[in-house]
Amino acid sequence: MNKKTDLRILRSKHSIKKAFIELLNEKGYEGITIQDIADKAMINRNTFYLHYQNKPDLLNVAMDELLEELNSTLKLCSSSKSPVSGFMLEQLMQTILEKIKDNIPFYKALLLDENRIYGFQSKMEDIIKNTVEDGLNDIPLKISKELLLQYIASTFMGIVIWWVKNDFSYTPKELASQFGKILTHGHLKAAGIVIND
Repeated sequence: MNKKTDLRILRSKHSIKKAFIELLNEKGYEGITIQDIADKAMINRNTFYLHYQNKPDLLNVAMDELLEELNSTLKLCSSSKSPVSGFMLEQLMQTILEKIKDNIPFYKALLLDENRIYGFQSKMEDIIKNTVEDGLNDIPLKISKELLLQYIASTFMGIVIWWVKNDFSYTPKELASQFGKILTHGHLKAAGIVIND
């Protein structure tokens, strides 16, 4: 009996989140009502309120789950004992891109201008900064660590948003490889531009 209840709860939550993500892409966050979610999920409003307090609660739970999954995956693929390298950065970025590609509708809804949920991008940047920072421990730097971390995270998020807007025109591996070259060689050298001092 308890397992049936658990399965029903899981199914309800899944259908609510799925409906919410679809509606985010269709209407944007502000345009969605609880009734819209209930109708799309084929549940009644009371079922929604059994699981979530309101629309912001659903949004926060869904974002937190997505970010926690991303953070856990990054922790598995990086080690705080290994220093930052081009290969490590490429692997981290490819992992993030693959996670995004696995959840296209949600990331589209959270990152694109017309529907952007403010705060989500900065939370993703924080995860990237924390992961890269682990690899910078005990490495003497010639520039501010905070500036370097912000540069890496915000540049990567800019590329991610461009990638999502352009319907994933590169595979995660291709994009991570190119981004890795930009980071390790500098953007002008990576592009093949010779600079005369």
